[in-house]
Amino acid sequence: MANFVSPPIAAGLGGGASALALYGETWWQRRQERAHADTAWESAVLAGPAAIAGSRFAAHAGSVLYALNPDQRVVPFSPLRRPDLLSIVDWCLGPSEKRLWQVTGGAGSGKTRLLIEAVQQLAGKNFECGWVRHGQAATAAEAAITRPGRVLLVIDDVDASPRQQDDLTGMLSTLARAPAGQVKVVLSGREFASWWARVRAAMDPADQAVLAPAGRTTLTRALASPADQLQQFQGAARRYARHFDRPVPAAALTGTTTAISVAELHAAAAITAYNGLTGPVDLTTALHQLFTTEETWWLTNAAEQQPAIRLPLPVVQGAITAATLVGADSMDQAVRRLAHLPGLTISSHERRTELALWLHQLYAQRGGQWLDLHLPAYLADRYAALIVTAQPGLPAALAAAALTT
Repeated sequence: MANFVSPPIAAGLGGGASALALYGETWWQRRQERAHADTAWESAVLAGPAAIAGSRFAAHAGSVLYALNPDQRVVPFSPLRRPDLLSIVDWCLGPSEKRLWQVTGGAGSGKTRLLIEAVQQLAGKNFECGWVRHGQAATAAEAAITRPGRVLLVIDDVDASPRQQDDLTGMLSTLARAPAGQVKVVLSGREFASWWARVRAAMDPADQAVLAPAGRTTLTRALASPADQLQQFQGAARRYARHFDRPVPAAALTGTTTAISVAELHAAAAITAYNGLTGPVDLTTALHQLFTTEETWWLTNAAEQQPAIRLPLPVVQGAITAATLVGADSMDQAVRRLAHLPGLTISSHERRTELALWLHQLYAQRGGQWLDLHLPAYLADRYAALIVTAQPGLPAALAAAALTT
């Protein structure tokens, strides 16, 4: 190059090439760091309350429970819950340096649906939102701190297990040291009285003051009085009729002298639309039809997806109940736990493996776990209670399964 340009120019070009190489190396390093940060974030959180295991709506066309999950949003969000929604959204967007908010309410009161709506609103306002995977609260907090903007972490069913609460302690320690306003967390559970004080007692006293909740949203079971439930039931039935591509049923909910939960009302409306019920619809009868219809779909789906299973209905009922109440962290653990259930104690390892794989693909899994069926909590609890009552040997089997690692 010195034969064509002067030495000063050659030196300048050489220096520029070195600077360009250094810039390229720095750019590549930063790109790798961002990729690692994104991987850490995605491994700790979900985009919604459950992870879908490869199944899509076409595979759930016969499932009424699937349509009742809050993330399906078949029925529009109730304006009666709007003040609760705004309290969370305004806290996230406002100047408050408080890092925590609590949402509490019984099963079927609409906690998850409320949080889904809050996340939807915040996502349009430059907030990055993540639903914390089960057992990943501490990792999620560390990943959130590295994100470029404001972050909201949602922990649903925070009181579901001691493991979830133990993991929360590490998350709070990380959160207490995060820059004020950067990361906010919503904790949702049925109650906080029995465990929240214990979690705080394990924290550094200085962190307790920093992490005092900004507020608490308490949801009641019902959205309407008994007099208004007929209108809400008929509106929900129209929505589910459209969802299932059915005619709008001419039906009315009867036999409810007290306000019923949102989950009960929507369940009755969904099965009314799906089965084309007409005239007076009794809540107890509607729920019975809902569970019977879902059981029929399970057997049909199992025959299509895993023909080798071919189990009688009582065994399938027990397996669904175990998947809902006990769950599993892996396929191998699920296979070992299924071995405790009536009708499966002497079954082959291969058959239990096929059953575990079928349960894994049947519904989405809550919190990204390997097996924890994502179903409306109130309805899942009610169904499990019915099956446990009907099968006397099942409670002991479930207890043994839960102790199997």
